[in-house]
Amino acid sequence: MRLLHTLLPAVASSLELLPAPGIKQEAISFSHSNSSWRLADSSRKIFITTSLAELKDDDGLTLIPPSGLDFAEVLQEDLQSITGDEWSIEQVDSLPKDGEGGFLLGEYDGDEELTYENGNPTTEGYALNIAPSGISILGTGSRGMFWGTRTVLQMLLLNETIPAGSTVDAPAVATRGYMFDAGRKWYTKDFLKEMCSYASLFKMSEFHYHLSDNYPLNRGKNDTWQDVYSHFSLLPEDDSLLGIIHGRENDTLSKEDYMDVQSHCARRGIAVIPEIEAPGHCLYVTKWKPELSLEKRDLLNLSHPETIPTIKRIWEEFLPWFEVKEVHVGADEYDATLADDYINFVNEMKTFINETSGKRTRIWGTPIDEPTEDIEIDTDIIVQHWQLGQSDPLDLIQKGHDVINSNDWWAYMGIKNDHSPIFPATYPQFFNDSRILNFAGEEGWQWTPWDFNQVNATQQMDVGEDRLKGAIMAAWNDNGPDASTKLEMYYAMRVGIALVGARSWSGERGPEVNPETLNPTVDYFSARAPGQNLDRVIKSDGDGPLVNWKRTDGDAEDQAKLGYGSKGMNYTMTLNADGPFVLKSKDNQLSLDGEGNLIWNEDGYIYPLRSVTADEALVLDPGHPGRIWVNMTSTHDPITVKTPAEIVIRTDVEHGAVAWINGTLAGRFEVFVYGGKNTQFSWSQMAFVAPLEDVEGTGLASVVVEDGATMAAPGEGEGGGEETPQLPPGSAVGVSVSVGLLVAMALLAI
Repeated sequence: MRLLHTLLPAVASSLELLPAPGIKQEAISFSHSNSSWRLADSSRKIFITTSLAELKDDDGLTLIPPSGLDFAEVLQEDLQSITGDEWSIEQVDSLPKDGEGGFLLGEYDGDEELTYENGNPTTEGYALNIAPSGISILGTGSRGMFWGTRTVLQMLLLNETIPAGSTVDAPAVATRGYMFDAGRKWYTKDFLKEMCSYASLFKMSEFHYHLSDNYPLNRGKNDTWQDVYSHFSLLPEDDSLLGIIHGRENDTLSKEDYMDVQSHCARRGIAVIPEIEAPGHCLYVTKWKPELSLEKRDLLNLSHPETIPTIKRIWEEFLPWFEVKEVHVGADEYDATLADDYINFVNEMKTFINETSGKRTRIWGTPIDEPTEDIEIDTDIIVQHWQLGQSDPLDLIQKGHDVINSNDWWAYMGIKNDHSPIFPATYPQFFNDSRILNFAGEEGWQWTPWDFNQVNATQQMDVGEDRLKGAIMAAWNDNGPDASTKLEMYYAMRVGIALVGARSWSGERGPEVNPETLNPTVDYFSARAPGQNLDRVIKSDGDGPLVNWKRTDGDAEDQAKLGYGSKGMNYTMTLNADGPFVLKSKDNQLSLDGEGNLIWNEDGYIYPLRSVTADEALVLDPGHPGRIWVNMTSTHDPITVKTPAEIVIRTDVEHGAVAWINGTLAGRFEVFVYGGKNTQFSWSQMAFVAPLEDVEGTGLASVVVEDGATMAAPGEGEGGGEETPQLPPGSAVGVSVSVGLLVAMALLAI
């Protein structure tokens, strides 16, 4: 049996479960006796009733709902991954009283109806009972049982012994989601699947896949609007539609790929909600058919007779791919003066999509002038509110719309750099958890999905409002495809996904999040959540370096296999080079060429080492960590490396990748960002994972990689300084914490 990870050090009391289970205090009981469930004493069996094994929920958004047996197989995979043992599944007519210490999965039979916080019944609820004879999870539906397994897996990841206890649990809202912008940055199928695996551990239910968009027309240096980056992330099977992808076939998902992503996410409880943007953010169309644009080239001319038929052609191609009940047509930031055209467009698309596929339509909230015709947006259209002034969620409810809370003040991130000085909102480059933990700037007010207004704290939606579907956090790539890596997107969102998932699940009636243990808890679970390795953890065999490779006579050929994949944040990598080399993994590559150029290459973009002073590389602006204004002292000129050389690269998500050559800070790897509306400019850090799979070329003599990145502060010497405060994910270290206290806190929601 593989030994499970023990608890992390430097935690004042204990880690917490996210979300902590329990919908009300009196429904929870906890045993203070010595009885516990112990992995060591448990059989490796999963019992599931035949009725649950065959049950598929029909009230969720996916059209490919997993059965109870499908979810049990995911549990089986996860348990095998965590414990290193083989587990079996046995279907039974009724659950055995003595479950041999295994898992007992069945249908909920309690007297109390489990509901969302608005009182509507849900198939996402479950009853959990932990006893030495087995762990019982009884779901109101197959999803409810699955979410119960996520609770137990978190407990098991914390310790192999779980004190006896019981609770009932159900989510506050149905929509608990995350969104990221794949229209201005390409993301691979494998990354999308890993993100679903990660988010499902925290009971997220939706991935909003923003799959088309373009770089803002008023930012960057572009000779013509045709040069502005735009992207459509799916590969049409109809060759006549290939114009929307601009020759980037390799940066798209095929139908087979997309189906694989949907199926993977559905098996982990997450529905993929696709968004195809129109009539704004539409360079993917107007570059292909310029005659369909307004004067502002990324806006469609809806009065042109071919515009709406073209958008319908695109939807006709992809609607059969979308195995969900709701889709998103965008419809934000259009010309407000063209209200009639806009309203007629969204209503026509709603009717077309519904008649073609039976699906409902979502749009972003956006301001429009009074129409000249007596028309309104169809109230069957779901509105995703994203900014005060763009839409009014209370007014939308009164008009009869279902609403999703994505208010930008709490929900948004601008990956790598904000919109400064654009008013009213600059967006943090990492999720701002203080806006959830202290909503509206009020200490201790933990956000719930009904909280929209950070300006007027009295203007919130009524708790339990029936038309509030839930909430979706969002991360945007407004700085373009080269401003970040795919894993930087994950690092920006990782805490937010866990926190928003927890608060969307608990709502007003469930346990709040402990601010003191939030970050170490996320650090702990992110490195261990089954079905993914987004932290790119390399497990240590002892107290020494994670990787310690030296070229031997047998490695004299141009190719050498390290076999470690990649190492994620935080790390220190020491390379001894006496000539050109390439260090590679599936994520990226680091190379030193014959001219001495030290270069990272990821997603086809090149990032050379650039000259940056110690002050600017290591002293972070608290408001904008990693950003350097161009009027500062660094030249940012590319640097060449003379060999032989010792190259030390220390990397964390805020400083990025900083390089020392022969003991002297030489510079860092970065990207130039156009700020605001071309009014402010900055260099921003790039944080690359370390590629440790293959070596090409004979110029690399040794590679040593250690967990953690010690950055030298100015005046403390080139190699000194203090450890960055961020805890390295996946550290294999232990602490003595009372397991009874740990689980009691979770079950009793202390």
